[in-house]
Amino acid sequence: MVFVKEKLCDVPACYAVNAIVRDEKLYYAFASDDRGPCYLIDAQTRERHTLWAEDGGTMSIIPLPGRNGEFLISQKFLPVFASLGAQIMRAYPEEGGGWRHELWLKLPYVHRFDLLHRGEQRYFLGCILSDTTQPAADFSVPGSLVAAPIDQDFSPPDALQTIATGMTRNHGYWRIDKGSYSAALTACDEGVFYVEPPEQEGCAWKVEKILGFPASDIALCDIDGDGEEELAVIEPFHGNHFRVYKKAGQGYEKIYEYPREIAFTHVVWGGELMGARVFLGGCRRMDRDFFLLRWENGRITEQMVETGAGPSNIAPFTWQGRQYILAANHALDEAALFSVRQTASQT
Repeated sequence: MVFVKEKLCDVPACYAVNAIVRDEKLYYAFASDDRGPCYLIDAQTRERHTLWAEDGGTMSIIPLPGRNGEFLISQKFLPVFASLGAQIMRAYPEEGGGWRHELWLKLPYVHRFDLLHRGEQRYFLGCILSDTTQPAADFSVPGSLVAAPIDQDFSPPDALQTIATGMTRNHGYWRIDKGSYSAALTACDEGVFYVEPPEQEGCAWKVEKILGFPASDIALCDIDGDGEEELAVIEPFHGNHFRVYKKAGQGYEKIYEYPREIAFTHVVWGGELMGARVFLGGCRRMDRDFFLLRWENGRITEQMVETGAGPSNIAPFTWQGRQYILAANHALDEAALFSVRQTASQT
């Protein structure tokens, strides 16, 4: 597999990234986790639109389904781990190009958030890093999960329900598509938890621990093709281990660990690239590896995508039959795009 990189622009402390579609046109959204900008870049012309110049502190960018370019985006999760003022904004496309944004929900210490569904009912899910009421994060005060049903217009919820507590450094998140509903995995010092919306509004959420050791970030992929998804885990918080676990009886067993010395590991993604089931991983310190794992000849093998860039988050996507990866390269203050190809000669 070949990865052809293009630097799109400079973004100080580039952290959050996603692809946004508006009027059947593709845009790349990148934002800083420090006091810095949020940009939307036209995929065709490379024209850059500024959503904001320096509010910063963005952890998540979530498109709103069926809303033609609207998205939710977190803001003011800064300085890092001192985020009592964190909030979620709603961004709207404007006539003639550009975007505007307005406050959607104030939510202290929200790190990751998402929109899940069960049938026609949509739900907001927020992952709170710490439930402290102090300006600086106190990790002796664990975080939590909060949730609420939301309407078809994605109006902010009137009230949030706490569905789980006792989640120290509640950092990792992975959405799971179940067809008629969506679920999630979250990760914290207490382990990895499976989270599922209620079958009917008003019923209880399902929150079940599936791994019982400290984890930072997680992803799922059936990397060996046996019909059962494996679990890739960064351990512990911002840790120096990237491991893959396989379902075994009522639990999981480790089947792989990335062999190179790594630190501040932050990226983990699972899915399909060029017909292969893969995990992608990335680190923000030491050699700052960005790597791919795939199943070959009965085992997991590694391929280096890039070193030195220190990605904080990535967003793989398919557009017009081709596959790409957006990379928020924190160490280089860089927004980057990788075109994924089978061979170097492929156009």
